[in-house]
Amino acid sequence: MQSICIKRSKLISLFILIFIISIVPSYGISIPKVPTKDIFVQDYAEILSKEVENNLLKLSSILKDRTSAELVVVTISSLEGHTVEDYALNLFRKWNIGSRVENNGVLLLVAYEERETRIEVGYGLEGAINDGKAGAILDKMIPYFKDGNYNVGITVAHGLILEEIAKEYNIDMSDVFIKNDIPYFDLEGTNNPIPILILPLIFLFFIFIFSRIMGMGFFQALFMLLSILGRNNHKHRGGRRPPGGFGGGGFGGGSSGGGGASRKW
Repeated sequence: MQSICIKRSKLISLFILIFIISIVPSYGISIPKVPTKDIFVQDYAEILSKEVENNLLKLSSILKDRTSAELVVVTISSLEGHTVEDYALNLFRKWNIGSRVENNGVLLLVAYEERETRIEVGYGLEGAINDGKAGAILDKMIPYFKDGNYNVGITVAHGLILEEIAKEYNIDMSDVFIKNDIPYFDLEGTNNPIPILILPLIFLFFIFIFSRIMGMGFFQALFMLLSILGRNNHKHRGGRRPPGGFGGGGFGGGSSGGGGASRKW
C-alpha cells in the first residue's frame, strides 16, 4: 500500500513538473495586442519601406480571399530575452493566426536586435510547409538580411511561402498583378506609375529567364525586382504606414505545435 502511494505521489509530481515546464516559456513574454488594421503586416521594428509593406499586405489579403490561409509578417525590435521559437509560438497563438476551421496560418517573424527570424506554421499547413521547407525558405532570405536589405529578404521569403500555400490549395496566383491593385510601380524612378498590363512581353520573358538563372520561382524573382526598382533599400524609416487598410477585423485560428524553422544572420 505504501509503495502504491509513493508511485502515485511521483506520478502527480511528474504531471506538475510537466505543467510548470509547459507554461514557463510563455511567462513574461510581452506580445503586442492583436491588430485590427493591416493585420497581415506589422512592422514594429520599422525595417520595411512603405512600398514593400503595402504590396505584402495586398498579397496576403488576396491569398486569404482565395484560400482562407493567413500569411502574416511581423518585425519586432527585440525578443526581450526570450527565444525566437517561444516568442513566435506565443504570438501565433495569441493572435489566432489562420482560419478557425483549417488552422492554416503562417507567421514570418523577424527580431531585429537579436538578428533572428522564424517561420511558424499552423497545423493545417504543416504538410505543405514542413520544417525542412521552412528552413530552405529562410536560407534564401538570410543573404539579403546580411547585406542589410530587409525589404528584398522579406519579400523573397513572403513570395516563397505564398507559392507553397497556393500549391497546397491548387490555385493559380499568376493573375494577381493584373486583376488587383498591385500592377503599378515606378519603373524609371519617376512619379509616373506604369501598369504592368501594358509592359512589353519581353519584360516578362526577362523575369522568366532571370528566375531560372537565380534558381528561384517566377513570383519570387518578380517581387525582388519590383522591390529593387521601387527604391526600397532603406534600412530604417520613420514609422511610415501604408495608406488604406487591408485585412481588417482579426484572425480566427491560432493552432500551432511549433512547426517551422528558425535562423540567425
